[in-house]
Amino acid sequence: MAKKADIAASQSKESAKSLNQTKSRASIQRMFDEVAPTYDFLNHLLSLGIDNYWRAKATGKAKKLLEKNPAPRILDVATGTGDLASSMSKISGAKVTALDLSPEMLALARKKYPHITFIEGYAEKLPFKSASFDVVSAGFGVRNFEELGKGMQEFHRVLKPGGHALIIEPMIPRNVVMKKLYLIYFKKVLPKIAGLFSKSSFAYDYLPHSVEHFPQTEAFTAILKKNGFKSVEFFPMTFETSILYLASK
Repeated sequence: MAKKADIAASQSKESAKSLNQTKSRASIQRMFDEVAPTYDFLNHLLSLGIDNYWRAKATGKAKKLLEKNPAPRILDVATGTGDLASSMSKISGAKVTALDLSPEMLALARKKYPHITFIEGYAEKLPFKSASFDVVSAGFGVRNFEELGKGMQEFHRVLKPGGHALIIEPMIPRNVVMKKLYLIYFKKVLPKIAGLFSKSSFAYDYLPHSVEHFPQTEAFTAILKKNGFKSVEFFPMTFETSILYLASK
């Protein structure tokens, strides 16, 4: 048993090392440029459409936080094709700016949502002055940051005092049975379905590994606090298959 545990630990370390090597900014950009044409279709298909509900939950939380602000400024980071930015733009009086490192994803976003300002850039060096935004949001992109801590520092920097970060990420369920079923789908079924529609086998092999190695619940709240946020809450969603973090400056 001890040998099996040692082997599993060794394999986990090797997998984490391999993941970190593929998470360079350039490789992530290339990956998302490659999957851009089928990104929206596969997002909705592989999540069974529930991804729209998760964005709506984050927007609802932001709306409640901003109800006394007549003209909130919102920044959506790792915006992809802009779906979360569009959801946030429905908040009364909101001015939304969205940022992503993939030119191909941004080209699609600009066609879909011409009323939103889209900027090419990356999280670890946001091209905005300090204390510029009331809310910073990110939907399913934070785990792809090359430098997670630096990215969270930048979120904190560009927020106004009392501002909030709202971050959605996939979650591995803590229930043993749900976790087993989730990982079977994520590691075995999802890549095969994606392979029918996308030429990028790497992207959908990368996805489950990136989720598995990303710190979740208390581990991620500790990172947020370490990088300046005063209070952090998290809200598991849909049988703990997704999670919403709310961090306040």
